[in-house]
Amino acid sequence: MTGNSIMSIRNLSVGYNSEGGFTRIINNLNLEVNAGRILGIAGESGSGKSTLAQAIYRSLKYPGEIESGEVIFDGRDLLKMELPDLRKLRAVHLSFVPQAAMNALNPVKKILYQFFDVLIAHGKDPEENMERIQEAVRMVRLDESILYSFPHELSGGMKQRTVIAMSLLLSPKLVILDEPTTGLDVLVEHDILKDIREIQRKTKISMIFITHDLSILYEMSDDIGMLYAGELVEKGKYNEFLENPMHPYTYLLTRSIPRIGIRRENIIKLKGTPTNFDPDNHGCQFISRCPFSESYCSESHPELIESDEEDHYYRCVNFPAWKRKAGITK
Repeated sequence: MTGNSIMSIRNLSVGYNSEGGFTRIINNLNLEVNAGRILGIAGESGSGKSTLAQAIYRSLKYPGEIESGEVIFDGRDLLKMELPDLRKLRAVHLSFVPQAAMNALNPVKKILYQFFDVLIAHGKDPEENMERIQEAVRMVRLDESILYSFPHELSGGMKQRTVIAMSLLLSPKLVILDEPTTGLDVLVEHDILKDIREIQRKTKISMIFITHDLSILYEMSDDIGMLYAGELVEKGKYNEFLENPMHPYTYLLTRSIPRIGIRRENIIKLKGTPTNFDPDNHGCQFISRCPFSESYCSESHPELIESDEEDHYYRCVNFPAWKRKAGITK
């Protein structure tokens, strides 16, 4: 783990069991999460984003299985911790906001008592921590009156904010947010994302923010990791992804975003869908969809290597030749 790293993911492989055997979804992934920053993880549906989040938090259920690797956090490997120790760590040091988080609330219990449950689980007196609860609610711009409501009395956005407030209640060092605004109205989504960003700036809490929406990714992230078929194909700082993408997948996804002033015919359409990691493919996993590939791209599996730019990594044997083929001068 580097000096500025709060979490180090090493050689992580994760998959799912089925009647046909074990299918690997995450393949030998290595990743550092820098302290005090937002790491955005992006990729198309099926690339392994949510599987990665659940594996890190140890919430992956069967038929999911962590095949190998380490997740080092606070000097301990989360994958080797006993469940009682893991429960003590969760919410206090590491918290998780799942997809469709608003469905995580207990429908028959008032919000206040659900906050109480979090405190009681970690040996804290609820009555002595009312101010902490109120502060967490105010942090996500909710009125304290929601504490005395049932979940069904709140809008989708209010429920989402409530779950985010619960994740921040005990001031964790790192929060994992797995597509936290899925299913919300665009305007509500914008407000919640803005608040998450402001909370992070104010508290300096570390975050892993997972999304399939690149416009959200670029708005939220300090650092970015791009997943394809369960592999990290590029990682770097936000501005480097925009100004100097080093993997064709990153470039093509970025060019697929509709933007004001860009004609529709100039927007790139990335054909096909990501497949699960194929252990029999000895070349690049992206080769079947890459318009810039060469014959040698199928000869050896590319490793993740560091570029001349600090902390910018890419997985492509055809760099920088593919950029010339794409007509990119930089």
